[in-house]
Amino acid sequence: MFEKIRQAGAAVLAGAILIGAAGTFGPARPVAAAEAEAAAAQPQTYRIVILGDSVSVGYEPGAASQADVYGYADRLLEQALLRGRAEESNYAVLGLTSSGLTNLLQGAKDKKPLTGSQLQDFAKYGDARIAEEANKTAARTAELNAALAQADLVALTIGGNDFLDYIRGLAELETKDALEAIDRDIDTRLNNYTEQVTQAIRLIGELAPGASIKLSDQYLPIPKPFNADLYDRFVKVTDDLAERLDRMAEQLRAEGIDIGIVHVRDAFLGKEMAYTHIFYEKDVHPNQAGYLEMAKRFSMAVWNEYTPIPTASKGTPASPAAPAIYIDGRPLTTANKPTLKNGTTYLALSDVAAATGARLTWDNKTRTATFRKNGGEVSITIGAKTMKVNGASRELAASAYLEKVGGVQKTYVPLAAVATGLQYQVVYRAKLNTAFIHS
Repeated sequence: MFEKIRQAGAAVLAGAILIGAAGTFGPARPVAAAEAEAAAAQPQTYRIVILGDSVSVGYEPGAASQADVYGYADRLLEQALLRGRAEESNYAVLGLTSSGLTNLLQGAKDKKPLTGSQLQDFAKYGDARIAEEANKTAARTAELNAALAQADLVALTIGGNDFLDYIRGLAELETKDALEAIDRDIDTRLNNYTEQVTQAIRLIGELAPGASIKLSDQYLPIPKPFNADLYDRFVKVTDDLAERLDRMAEQLRAEGIDIGIVHVRDAFLGKEMAYTHIFYEKDVHPNQAGYLEMAKRFSMAVWNEYTPIPTASKGTPASPAAPAIYIDGRPLTTANKPTLKNGTTYLALSDVAAATGARLTWDNKTRTATFRKNGGEVSITIGAKTMKVNGASRELAASAYLEKVGGVQKTYVPLAAVATGLQYQVVYRAKLNTAFIHS
C-alpha cells in the first residue's frame, strides 16, 4: 500500500546529481573603475537570486545537464525580461534542508567559504556526487553575499527534504499507525521547520535589504489513489503549514522584512499526477506543467500578472529558424524576415535601426553602416571581421553581408553585435528560442 510512497521519497534525488546544483544565469560581475561611469549611466537591472532545494534548481528525472533544466526560476527570469533588464543567479542546492539553507546564509553573512558537510549531511543520499555539487555551492558564499546585496527579488523553495525521512518512515507503517504517528509528531515537526525557516528569512532580510522575498509553501506530490486516508491527512498538514508560513510572514513584515508566501499547494491539489513525475517515474518533483504553474504563482506574487511567452520554432537542422525577438518587452515585427547564419541572428539595416531606435547612416563607398544613439556609435562594414564601437575596434563573431530580397540587395547585420555595441542588454533564452533586448 505504501510502497509507491516510499519509492517516491527515495526518488527525490535520483539522477539529480547529474545536473549541477548552482546554475547561474547572467551573474553580476565586478565593474572595473574604467567602466564605472558607463555602467552608472545604464538603466537599472532587476536582479533575482534563487535559493533553496532541487525544486528551485528545476530538477526533473532524466535531466542530464543544466541545459535540460527549465524550472519555475527560469520562467521567472523570462517574466522579468519582459519588463526590463534582468539577471538571475541560482544558488539552490539539491537535497538542501531548511537548516542547510540557514548554514549557507550564515556562511554568506560571514563571507566564509564552506563545504557541503558544513551545510548538512549529504552523505546520507548515498552518492558522493551530491556532496560534490553541494561543495561547489557552499564554496561560493562570498559571491552569494554580493548577489544578495544587489538583489531586487529573492525567490526560494525549501522544506521538502525536511520531511523526506519522516515520510519514508510513515511509508513502512500500516495506515492506522501512520495516522497516529502524524497526529503525535507533526505539530513538533512543523514548529521546528517554521522556526528554521524564520531564521533563514531573517538572514536573507539582513543580506538583501533591498529585496522582496518570495517563499513557496509546500505542495503535496502524493495523489489520493495511493492512499485516500493518508492523502486527506496530508492535505490538512499542508494547509496547516501554509497557515503557519502566513503567520510567520506577517510577523517578519512587522520587523521590516519584505516577505510574501507564494501559495502553490492548492494548484497541485487533485492534480498531483498531472503536475509531478509521481505516476511514471515515482518521483515527487514537478514536471513541466507543474513548474509552469509554480512560475505563474511566483509571477503573480511579484508582478500581479503572468504573461505567456510562446516558444519560437527552431526550424530544422537543414533550415534553422531565427529566434523570436523582444525589444524592451515587445515582440519585434519587421518588414524583412530575420535570418540565422552560423548561429547568429541577422536583421536588415532599417529593421535594426527601427528595433534599437538608433539613427542610421550609410556610406556607400565603404559599404559601412553607422548606428548612433544616446551618444554611442557603432559602425559595421560588410564582410569585415571587426566593428567599431565609439571609435574602438571590436572583433565580430559574424560579419555583415548582402542578401537578395525580392530582387533587391539588402544589407544584413548581426543584431546582437549592434545592440551590445549600443549598450543594450541582450539575453537569449534557448528553451524559448527567443532573444530579449533592452535599451
